[in-house]
Amino acid sequence: MKSSRGVYILVLLIVSLTMIFSACSAAGGESEPLNIPAKEIKQRVNSNSELIETLEASGNISFDSPEQSGSGWLEVKIRKPDTVLVKIEGPFGISVANALITRNDFIYYNAQENKAIIGPSSDINIGAILRIKVSFDDLICGLTGGFKFDENPEDSSMAESENNLYLIRTGSNGGLRKFHVDPSNFAVIKYSSFDEYNSPQVEVNYSNYLEESVSGKKVNFPATIKIKNPEKKQSVYVDYVNREINKQGLNFKIKIPKSAKVTKWE
Repeated sequence: MKSSRGVYILVLLIVSLTMIFSACSAAGGESEPLNIPAKEIKQRVNSNSELIETLEASGNISFDSPEQSGSGWLEVKIRKPDTVLVKIEGPFGISVANALITRNDFIYYNAQENKAIIGPSSDINIGAILRIKVSFDDLICGLTGGFKFDENPEDSSMAESENNLYLIRTGSNGGLRKFHVDPSNFAVIKYSSFDEYNSPQVEVNYSNYLEESVSGKKVNFPATIKIKNPEKKQSVYVDYVNREINKQGLNFKIKIPKSAKVTKWE
């Protein structure tokens, strides 16, 4: 039960994070009126992603679904543009599941079952281990909290507003995404995605923003993330206790015992 639970937590967490392609904030400032081109909002949100080069964060994680519920300890390490390490521990510091994904290859190790999967980090392979089709760049965006909005011909028009927040829409029917941005600091505080029937697929709420100084500029980093999948009645709650941006010398290694059963994917 513990081994299957560990894998379930890791898959559920990363699937949720990679689905959100979340965004954090750019520079802070005074509250501004809701009369600004969408292009400017996107540029200020994008600037946060450009500032973050590495991220090391850890904290509590809990999850709930019709199948299982529980809690653990999460550790995340990111080095842009090429390395992601995720580790989940259960009670008493027991290592449950680890995933090391680079731009070229990946290692997925389930410590409780002593099984590992290795192979090239193609979109197909990443999608198989994370249970969702996602590119490596999208994975980086989701786990660092840094989203890069694409330019759009309609960006010159004024942004929409909703409940005194900027509202940015991307995609269309079959892939609509909505980002609610705080006008006081340009932090994305809510993200929602919808299917072709306009049914909500994922809803993410960010809170407890903590101001960090990166390269002499202020960045608001969300310490608390709540992720919901209404259709599957799944939820993930992450409360970061520790975080450090642009730390040098991060160690990205997963140790696989010689006794582990290793499966290679092409």
